[in-house]
Amino acid sequence: MITRRLFLAATLPAVVMGVPVLAAGADSPLRNRRNRREEVEPVAEFHRQDGRAGFVLDRSGDVWLLQPLNGGEVLALAPQRAPGGDTSFQTDWGQEIIRVSSIGAVTYYPEDQPNGVIAEEWEPARPIEIPDAGVDALRNRVTEAALELADLFGRPIQVEYGAAPRDGLGMMVETFDRLVEAMELALDEGANLQALNRVKVATADAPSMEFAADQFLVRINPLTGYAGRPSSIRMARALAAGSIPA
Repeated sequence: MITRRLFLAATLPAVVMGVPVLAAGADSPLRNRRNRREEVEPVAEFHRQDGRAGFVLDRSGDVWLLQPLNGGEVLALAPQRAPGGDTSFQTDWGQEIIRVSSIGAVTYYPEDQPNGVIAEEWEPARPIEIPDAGVDALRNRVTEAALELADLFGRPIQVEYGAAPRDGLGMMVETFDRLVEAMELALDEGANLQALNRVKVATADAPSMEFAADQFLVRINPLTGYAGRPSSIRMARALAAGSIPA
């Protein structure tokens, strides 16, 4: 097996999800300072040394995106300085998902390997894109979400959405996917959601969540891509935090 150290020509974005990032002019976190350097494509597929499914890392936009190769949820990552000159890339709920060393070694922290696994091999991949959707697709997804939540809760749940620009409808649809997953996660973790009767996805300048009275409101910025909506785990934690203790 040939392993590769990684050289990244692009610099980190100036702002990522409101988190302070590396100073301008600092070394890229995928820069190999040794003699042998290899440039990684802006979108690359990484493979784990243990042979399990790796991930696609998309650095083509202002926010780095990661998607497991098993088709899991797309995660928007925020960079943080780590000890030893490493860079830690974290999810919107604050969990480290990859770490890049000062010489370009990548460590992946998936759920099935919380202590980390090396992911050194790579090959070019397609960009992680938001599926296009129209008004009919959004309406159909809302109807499906209502049926899924009714089955999950054993009672009707009202599902609503606010106005969104045409270019943001695909992200609205994707958010309802994450919202249903969040409900499942919250209930699995023991959240008491008996008071919940309504859910709504609306647009705003920045992502946020509010669980008040009988409604769970998710605000997203559909024009900023995956970084403009909360992850399913972040939603689930907001639901659990706002639930009534049993």
